[in-house]
Amino acid sequence: MSVKILAISGGSKNGTNDQMAKEALMGAQETGAEIEFIHMLDLNLVPCNGCISCVTGKDGIFAGGSGRCIRKDDLNWLEDKIYDSDGVIFVMPIFEKGVPGFFRAFQDRFAGPNHDVGMLTIAKDIHEKSGKVEGGPDPRAFKKRFATFIGIGGSDWACRMSADFGLFAMVQQWQVVDDLVFTWAKSLTMEDDRVATIREAGRNIAKAAMDPSNYKYLGDPGICANCHSRLMYLTDDAETVECSVCGIKGELVIEDGKIKFAYPPEQLEHAHNTLPGKIKHVEDIGKNEGAFAAAKQTEEYRRRADAYKAFIQPSKPEK
Repeated sequence: MSVKILAISGGSKNGTNDQMAKEALMGAQETGAEIEFIHMLDLNLVPCNGCISCVTGKDGIFAGGSGRCIRKDDLNWLEDKIYDSDGVIFVMPIFEKGVPGFFRAFQDRFAGPNHDVGMLTIAKDIHEKSGKVEGGPDPRAFKKRFATFIGIGGSDWACRMSADFGLFAMVQQWQVVDDLVFTWAKSLTMEDDRVATIREAGRNIAKAAMDPSNYKYLGDPGICANCHSRLMYLTDDAETVECSVCGIKGELVIEDGKIKFAYPPEQLEHAHNTLPGKIKHVEDIGKNEGAFAAAKQTEEYRRRADAYKAFIQPSKPEK
């Protein structure tokens, strides 16, 4: 079975991230996979501006459309590259313990509602019920796709990296094969053991794409048994703990001297990385958007909005 593996690097050009992305691709190529490499900083990717056209516009989710972003940059080109692949390897530098800002800008648009499998499932249903032949969500968005994440840090400040990657994969329900975070890794290219691990990660994702039925998660088991995250959020009652990635709520317990995250099985129905959990989230968003749209039609809302607009204008640099 022929598969295509894409590697996307977010480091400096020809630096460690690029080198390790290519190392992983060498491993994928050794298994017989077709490969492609993208240096992320070569692209023009602007931030999301919150216009929500992807949700409520003429081609938006709630109209049974594609939900494709209307901003004019390289995102749709990159989307096509990702959709045409069977597996994607992301190699990113670690900034402030997590992914860099330019990846987050990309994440806001590629892990937002217009790429969420739950949202797209709703859009597909609306489109099919409309009887239209053309349009609707891109069928490639529903393809089982694999991901491997590699974070490369210059120190040991890296505790948010895996969670950031997990949130990104969760939206599209990608199957994560490896999740590798390397600390104190400025000289990683010269460290043969670590380099070998990265090449093996390239082999692993290619093998998973070639034989999806035997997929196994090979990364860090983490604390959350559902999504493998180690990042937990203590809620207001100081007793309940919420997984910061999949949203499951439970408690921390001690077993055999080790901390464990325990949660009731019914919480899985609400998990952000399951289709039922996503559909519930979409329904909640729909209700909220409907209430907001109704509020905007009232005189009181317009009065308040006009008062804020008139109060002060934004400062801008002279050009």
